[in-house]
Amino acid sequence: MKRSLGMVVVALLLLSGCSGIPGIKDANGWTPGDRDEFLSIFKEDKYASACGLGNLYQQYQVNKDSGILSQMLVGYVRNLENSCIDLAAFRASQAGKSSRGIKTYFELNQKKIDAATVLAQLKKAKSIEDVLAPHIPKNPQFKKLLAYFKPGVQDEKMHKIRLSIERTKLMPQTGWDTYLEVNIPEFMLRFYEGGSDTMHFPVITGKPAWQTPVFSSTMKYVVLNPTWTMTSNIVREDLIRKVLRNPSYLKRHNMKVYNGYGNDAQEVDPSTIDWKKYAGKKNKTPIPFRVVQGSSSKNALGTVKFMFPNRFSVYMHDTQAKSLFKRKSRAFSHGCMRLAKPKELLRKVANGYAATSLGTIEKHQKSHKISYVKLQRHIPVHIVYQTAYVGSSGLQLFPDVYGFDKSQRLR
Repeated sequence: MKRSLGMVVVALLLLSGCSGIPGIKDANGWTPGDRDEFLSIFKEDKYASACGLGNLYQQYQVNKDSGILSQMLVGYVRNLENSCIDLAAFRASQAGKSSRGIKTYFELNQKKIDAATVLAQLKKAKSIEDVLAPHIPKNPQFKKLLAYFKPGVQDEKMHKIRLSIERTKLMPQTGWDTYLEVNIPEFMLRFYEGGSDTMHFPVITGKPAWQTPVFSSTMKYVVLNPTWTMTSNIVREDLIRKVLRNPSYLKRHNMKVYNGYGNDAQEVDPSTIDWKKYAGKKNKTPIPFRVVQGSSSKNALGTVKFMFPNRFSVYMHDTQAKSLFKRKSRAFSHGCMRLAKPKELLRKVANGYAATSLGTIEKHQKSHKISYVKLQRHIPVHIVYQTAYVGSSGLQLFPDVYGFDKSQRLR
């Protein structure tokens, strides 16, 4: 009789959604263990994603409704995937910069978080950590920076750490085992293989008014003895001024002008072009010609460029201006990344990733003729903006060269 009564009581508790029985999930999918685990994560802010959830937490403290706890969990997952940065305000800031002629781009890999899916995971998962695991950023910097993060501390150091944590949330979830990474504020390239830093050296990045874009892509091929086709922006804002000042500038720098971008484009006499017609940053007149600097030892791109196709027409390349690497701040380019050690990077790419042997590549390079090297193993490329970075020597902080620490406000 007592046994039957006990079974009835358990059944009533289950039907009522009571969460007081260890291991038994209530109507919203919570066990007492789940609740305690999530509240511990939330109060500690273990993954720096409690932003904007304070009011819900206060409501839960009053009525202990697990439905509110579910809303908090979904909000925490959204913040973990899409950051605590006020993205609407940031987009407005970026639009304002563009309207002032500043070339800027910051890729925001936002993910759509479905509340029903998160709550379904809650009902199936053995722990809250299991629910959160698929949403934790795969960029190794996320967990490395978290080790230095102290919630509640308000100073410039912690602000840089927090913003850099948030930026890892906005990066892709793939390509973090073997990859090339350029950290713009640090002016540094790193080659990670199997998660280990196997090569790093200085780079030159874009000027504050002509920024290197923050984005991810995939390196697919290398160009030896490249030609340099100038973008219309560089022609309009830089080259024309030099040509007007010195009509022999093009000839002296091995540059030719063509009447289009097709393979059948014909060379044009530069003296027949009304250069002033196309000059100026705000000039919208389409430029109908193409300017190309031929392969040579004096080519602006040097002897090699590394290609990861993207809509910004940026890449990594050799450079003639080696002296600039001696400077601490190296924001001098039109967006592309100039490499301090292009030969060393070429050698590493040739030995482990290219379809062509290093000997053949070196032979082609010495020919001073343009040639292409396909990669049989493509390499993820991440161009990042981390003013706080944890490297082999620990945490380092860097100047906010493009002003993103100011324009990316936390919610």
